[in-house]
Parts: sequence; C-alpha cells; structure tokens
Amino acid sequence: MNHHSNKKKQRRIINISLVALCVVILLSVVLVDFISNKSTTASLTPEEAQIQIDELIASLPTAVAKCSKYVVENTHMQVLSVEPGDKRNFVVKVKYDTVDVASMYEAHKDQIFETAWNYAEGVKAEGKKVNATMIQIEVQKYILAQLESGTWKINGEVEVYFYDVRAEKLEMYLSDDALNHLLGGYIAVKDDIKATTEITVGGKTVSIASDNTFRNGINQCFGLDNYDAEVPDTSSPLQQKWNAVKADFHKNFIEDQHWKYIVEGVGNTLALTGLSLLLGIVLGLFTAIVRVVFEKTDRLYYLDKICKAYVAIIRGTPLMVQLLIIYFVLLLPIGIEKFPAAVLCFGLNSGAYVSEIIRGGIMSVDAGQTEAGRSLGFGYGATMFHIVMPQAFKAVLPALCNEFITLLKETSVAFYIGVADLTRAGIKIRSITYSNFMPLVAVALVYLFLVLILTKLVGILERRLRKSER
Repeated sequence: MNHHSNKKKQRRIINISLVALCVVILLSVVLVDFISNKSTTASLTPEEAQIQIDELIASLPTAVAKCSKYVVENTHMQVLSVEPGDKRNFVVKVKYDTVDVASMYEAHKDQIFETAWNYAEGVKAEGKKVNATMIQIEVQKYILAQLESGTWKINGEVEVYFYDVRAEKLEMYLSDDALNHLLGGYIAVKDDIKATTEITVGGKTVSIASDNTFRNGINQCFGLDNYDAEVPDTSSPLQQKWNAVKADFHKNFIEDQHWKYIVEGVGNTLALTGLSLLLGIVLGLFTAIVRVVFEKTDRLYYLDKICKAYVAIIRGTPLMVQLLIIYFVLLLPIGIEKFPAAVLCFGLNSGAYVSEIIRGGIMSVDAGQTEAGRSLGFGYGATMFHIVMPQAFKAVLPALCNEFITLLKETSVAFYIGVADLTRAGIKIRSITYSNFMPLVAVALVYLFLVLILTKLVGILERRLRKSER
C-alpha cells in the first residue's frame, strides 16, 4: 500500500515539475519578446527613403489605362526630411509635383459623362451590346487629351511613413490620403465616379444608378486600384504571429459569416452519419441473421450466397469508388439527389461491416444457450430472439458504437459528389479566402471534437456494461 502511495506521490511531483518548467520557459520567451520590442536599431537615410518611394510609385498597378500610366509617369517626388517616429517608425516629409487630376475632372466631368453616354447610346442604336471596356476605350481618349494639355499641374508636401517590421528593410506605408495627394486627387476622382447616380445630357437629367457597366467603363479609365495597404505591424514577433492568426481566423470565419458553412456542414455530416448507420444496422442485422441461419441450419442457401457476395464486394472495394459508382452511374441518371445517394452508399458500406460484427456476436454466444432454449420448448426463432440475440447485442454494442465513429469520419468523402458536409464547408471557405491552413485545420478539429465526444460516450457505455456483468 505504501509502495503504491509513494509511486503516486512521485508521479505528482514529476507532473508539477514539468508544469512549472513549461511556465518558466513561457514566461522567459514572453519577457525576451517584450524587451526586444521596446526599441529599434533600424535606420533610414533620405536617399534610402527616396529609392523606396520611387519604386513604390513605379510599381503601382496602372493596368491598361493610359490615363493612369500618364499620371504615374508624370509624378515626381523629393524627400525633404526623415525624422524618427514614436511607433518604431520614421516620418518622411515629401515634396511632390504631379498632374492635377481632380481639377481636370471637376472642370470636365459633365463632358466626360456625356461623351460616355452618347457613345453607349450610339452602340445600342446599332443593336449591339455595350460593355465597360468599350466605354473605357472611347472615353479615355478625351480624358488623356485633357491631361496631356499641360494645363493641370499641382504640387505640395505630404508625410510618408516607414515602419520597422524586423524585415530586411523598412516597410513603407502610404495612406489613401497620402496617395491621393501624390497623384493629384486621383483616388477622390474614382470615388466620385462610383458615387455618381445622375448625369446631365443635353440639358436633361439621366439616372445611371443601376448602370454599373456605364460607371465601371469610366472608372477603368483611371485603372489604378485603390492602394489599400494596412499599417504595418511593428509589434513583437510573438504578437505579430498572434495578430496574423487572428486576422486569418477573422478572414476565414467571421468575415461574411463564413462560420455558417461549418455549422451547416456539421449538421449535414451528423444527419448523413445517423441515417447511414440506421440503414447499415438494418442491412447488417438482416445479413447476419441470414448467414447465421444458414451456418446453423443449412436453410436460406440462395440468400446466404447473395449476402456473402454483398459483404465480399463492399469490403473488397474502396468506399469512394462505391460512392462514385452509386451516384454517377446508378442514381444520377434517374434523378436521385446527392444526399440520399450518399446515405444509400454509406448505409450499404456500413451494413457489410455491421453484419460481420453482429454475426461474430451471435456466434460468440455459447451453443449451450441455444440448447437450453430448445429444451425449454422454444422454437429456433424464439430461442434466437429471446436468448441468443440479447446476449449477442450486449457483446457487440461497443463495436457498433465504434462503427458509428468510423462512419462519421468516412462520410468526409461525400463532398466528391457535392454533398454540403463538413469537409465541403472547409473547401468552400478555402476557395473564397484562398487560405489553406485555417479552413482545413478547422475541419480537422471539428471532426476530432466530434470523435472525442463519441469516444467518451462509448467508454461510459462500456463501463456500465462491465458493471452490469458483475
């Protein structure tokens, strides 16, 4: 007794020591991470800032819009000063000379929209369909002519920020407002085009609120997409990783309520598993009884052959191949939906394994039980129903529960035929967010959670069965 008590104490001491060691290591890592974030050793010269600013402006996506290309090529910047900031950053003051796009647009807005409108109406009058690219090609001729006139010039000063994100070089941040100034009100013009719902043509007011093609055609003349960079993350390395995880989680599940796909997938997976298991138990019980009757009485010869072939075929071929054959070859041509087809496939597959579980349970009951029932005056069927089956059921119940757990995981291949199960939910989120890690790991964790719950319930059931035996 003392020896057993000493071993328990030793294990407790070891566990406490391991926990304490993990806590010390974690606190040390956090402390080092915190200290490393208090200061920056980075530096930035005006020459380095000038190079990065020139590179950024030259790399802005001008697409195929000649107007955008003209503005970017005629934007010139000069770094005036570089000062350290208070957030692991540098504040760079820049003097710029650029094309005054906003003033040109304000002076010629009516003509720009009227040119686009008249062109679109002319194309429609010829019985042709107008698209945004056609409008862009026509209108940008007018806009480019105004920009190239040399009349529209503007200059000023703006602040640009460089952040120390512990990379090879400082990361430049250009806000929408700063970019708007550097490109002469370019972004404000694009926003105004999107917000315009009425124009004046020939002295008449025309609504274009529902004509997205019309507005998009004009907007494409200013083909530069809005520069929407986030403020660089200058927090500690650990905090950066945590922030990245949070951002990835928000993008994959919170944004646009993508989590609803997971919830729907869990419901469909559980429904598919439950219905398939019920079908599998019915088929398995029938198959097992037929085979047991034949083995013990030599009756039901042809049914036994059919059941043996069924079990051999199902257990000898891959589940996914069975699913594809059942749906695409057998059921789709006659109009059966995906979900019932999946239930039928998984039910047939589970039934083959359940039949062997039940048959093994029946055969494990001592033959003397059958003889005792017959000696009491029971027929074969009554003996099986009242004496053998209750004992066999008690023996195979844990195995049937484990079959339910296995079936739950096997239903993950149902997405191959388009069933909106849990796996398909993860793949759908992945296709929307272009993120591989978070959606697939989330699916795996949900499956793991469900399996752990079912395993716990099976464990409780087995313990109760052992108590009842005692």
